[in-house]
Amino acid sequence: MLAHAREFAAHLDAVRAATEDALTRSDAAGQSFRGVVFHAGCTKDYHADDQEVPFRSVPHFKRWAPIPGPGHVLVYPRGGEPTLWVYRPVSFWEQPHPLPAHPCLSLLTVREVGEPDVLVRELGSLAGYAYVGNDEEFAEALEVAEEGFEPQPLMSTLDWHRASKTPYEVGCLRAAGELAGRGHAAVRAGVAEGLSERALHLRYLDAIGALAHETPYPNIVCWDEASAVLHYTAKRREAPQPGRSFLIDAGAEVLGYASDITRSYVLPGAPAGFRELAERMYALQEELVQAVAPGMAFVDLHDRSYRGIGQILCDLGVLRVSPEEAYARDLTFAFYPHGLGHHLGLQVHDVGGLQTRPEEEQGERPARFPHLRTVRPVEAGQVITVEPGLYFIEPLLAQYRATQDPAFDWGRLDELAPCGGVRVEDDVHVTADGRDNLTRPFVVAAATPA
Repeated sequence: MLAHAREFAAHLDAVRAATEDALTRSDAAGQSFRGVVFHAGCTKDYHADDQEVPFRSVPHFKRWAPIPGPGHVLVYPRGGEPTLWVYRPVSFWEQPHPLPAHPCLSLLTVREVGEPDVLVRELGSLAGYAYVGNDEEFAEALEVAEEGFEPQPLMSTLDWHRASKTPYEVGCLRAAGELAGRGHAAVRAGVAEGLSERALHLRYLDAIGALAHETPYPNIVCWDEASAVLHYTAKRREAPQPGRSFLIDAGAEVLGYASDITRSYVLPGAPAGFRELAERMYALQEELVQAVAPGMAFVDLHDRSYRGIGQILCDLGVLRVSPEEAYARDLTFAFYPHGLGHHLGLQVHDVGGLQTRPEEEQGERPARFPHLRTVRPVEAGQVITVEPGLYFIEPLLAQYRATQDPAFDWGRLDELAPCGGVRVEDDVHVTADGRDNLTRPFVVAAATPA
């Protein structure tokens, strides 16, 4: 069993403490609650349809108990012991999800119910409780007041504590990286064979033993110019023509915790300049990973990545100006428009990274870097991604191309643009004395697929 009972028991103690802190801070904000109802959530249908959207449990519930499927409830009475209500529907329309072999079922008080009405009746009135979940009707049935539905002071504090991972959570994240590593190895071999995007996507899923909706986010699997589309999901059926470069951004999930890993590969037909670009990006990403340490400002690390990519663009002759001028004019933004990384955990873009204190919903991003997903100081216990990227994105280059801005070598740029771009990403656990790369042991970091 992945989760040892002793480790999970310590994890539960941390979640209890976080919940008590959230209730205390909510008191200070003028909203007092008797406890918290954590709901796994309900299913939703597609618009004007009777087909369900693939279900994902509410992350705050999963932190207590990674029980798959909708309808489960954990009731936490303030200062008391939680009770887990496991919903196991009795119906010829549905088959209950199998329960995991997980210590939450032995360390928590567990009740099992098979009908929604029975669940509401046995839970009784929970007036005075806060509700965390996505089903307002269910909250109303429990007599939770409107102001108790995901109240901001309580939610902000719960989010804040999610950013600090327990050893149990780090173990789950490491296991998710190891599982995704099997998929990346299978795709790496398929890239060398020149398989289509769709075939590579299916090979990845088969290698990790998952269906598409069971991955933590839609896999990005792309050849050549499509690598410049940051969230590309088309997955073409045709074999690549010519197949000069490839990018995969794909993770896996273990007990609700996600990995998020990206690799870019260069094939023999790519221009020599693009191979050099990719190798420089791998080196820059490793340099940034090694710079991760508690106490640093993540914004500063992003700035370092921004300057580093500007240096690469100037060294390779894509930009004809000095790195200092490229930085001053923000020319690098046209090639690197996203943030360096984000918090990782029960969600791929995990909560807590945009807070600077527990009570606030979101801090301010720097005006220069409006797409950062974390402004929070780096602290031991956090797990963050480090993913610099360099792309040839025509919509961002268009304003400069329209005037043939002399800062750009347009001939050089047009030579490299058909290869799309390069992104390299690892999941990094911040330790007391530095960092632990959770994914590098399981996924090769090299620009050549074979």
